[in-house]
Amino acid sequence: MVVVGVPSPCSSQEAKRTPDASAAPPETVIVTGHLPDREQRDKVVWNFVYAHAKYSPKIDQLARWSTPVCPEVRNLAPSFGTFIKKRIEAIATSTGAPTKETCKTNIEIIFTSQPQKLMDGVAKSDPKLLGYHFVHDIAAAATVTRSIQAWYVTATSNRVRTAIDDPYHSAPGGIPGSRLTSGQLSMLDHVLIVVDTDKVAGYSIGPIADYIAMLSLSQAEAPDNCVELPSILDLMSSDCSDSQKPESLTVADKAYLEGLYAMDTEEIGSLQRSAISGHILQSFGDERPLAKQ
Repeated sequence: MVVVGVPSPCSSQEAKRTPDASAAPPETVIVTGHLPDREQRDKVVWNFVYAHAKYSPKIDQLARWSTPVCPEVRNLAPSFGTFIKKRIEAIATSTGAPTKETCKTNIEIIFTSQPQKLMDGVAKSDPKLLGYHFVHDIAAAATVTRSIQAWYVTATSNRVRTAIDDPYHSAPGGIPGSRLTSGQLSMLDHVLIVVDTDKVAGYSIGPIADYIAMLSLSQAEAPDNCVELPSILDLMSSDCSDSQKPESLTVADKAYLEGLYAMDTEEIGSLQRSAISGHILQSFGDERPLAKQ
């Protein structure tokens, strides 16, 4: 049984924060601070992007959805499953990822109390869902290490031919005359997300849905890395204090996804990362060009 709660209009914690009418007026507290300088802002944003932006295995670009995102949730009460599905689709729409009302499932989200047993079965029956790996690394590729974990199948396209990324076949060749990456681009083909129900017991469905949405729409280099800018992917990080763990998609998360889906798909990965960094800085009100990394 999955124990996840639906956010209520007024949680018990919120009720505790409601001031008592008979209590003395609170003291006025003024907090002052300073805006980090340009170099500091660049560094903070770049660390965030580096932790979130994983290069694809074949052409060192950032993979994103080119086909409409189409999530399916399994082993969860229908109301919760629908909530997660609709949340992913809403975030996709708001950040520029492709969506379509009727589509073929390409994001599978499975809730289970035995995640390793499930992944052992995947390794035996359909190892391609583990993503890029060598045959002798199947067991390692299928190992569950997180409470909510994603496996990504990426593909490389030259807009004429598309091939799934694997270590035993070359990527489609570039197109002569094209700029930078010779017309090649990296894309997400399938995402498998497994949720350990024992470890997410007690969490509200809202944060879980946003966490899954972030994993569904982008492939992170270092999930739950707990860098300076907060991310929903810090929700279950052992390196973050409770005060550092957001309960919803953050401003930086949204700006990152917007940048990912607005970037030039044919640029090299380092330029794609820089473009996303620039988008995040601009979303924070910084209009100046991004400093070189």
